[in-house]
Amino acid sequence: MDVQILYGIEEIKKIYETSLQAGKIDFICFSKKYSEIIGDYFDKNYAPRLYNSRIVTREILPRNQGNEEVIEKKMGKNQNRYVSLQKSSESDLMIFSSRAVLISYNAQTPYAITITDKQLVANLENQFALLWER
Repeated sequence: MDVQILYGIEEIKKIYETSLQAGKIDFICFSKKYSEIIGDYFDKNYAPRLYNSRIVTREILPRNQGNEEVIEKKMGKNQNRYVSLQKSSESDLMIFSSRAVLISYNAQTPYAITITDKQLVANLENQFALLWER
């Protein structure tokens, strides 16, 4: 199936786990309250394994002091860019292994949309590249 909707925290965690098999991951991380939904999984479990792996990352993050302080601690292969947001968004985008994943940290029903349709993935890769170069 080219597009799947996966509901719940455990499904979101499975997607993160799958991404650890990739060689490279592009992120757009706009959620501020993700830990209210997913707990400390991202910060204490996933992120240390990601940043200590050989996976190359590019991350687009909201411009704020907290992000910039944390990012200063990351090394070499992990690149970051900052953007100013017009509206808050409790969602993230990951692009890896010929797929794009949109994650909604909706408090009532967290879910992820996994896209493997080549045209949609190419579109999102192009949008990421344009935003990255901006």
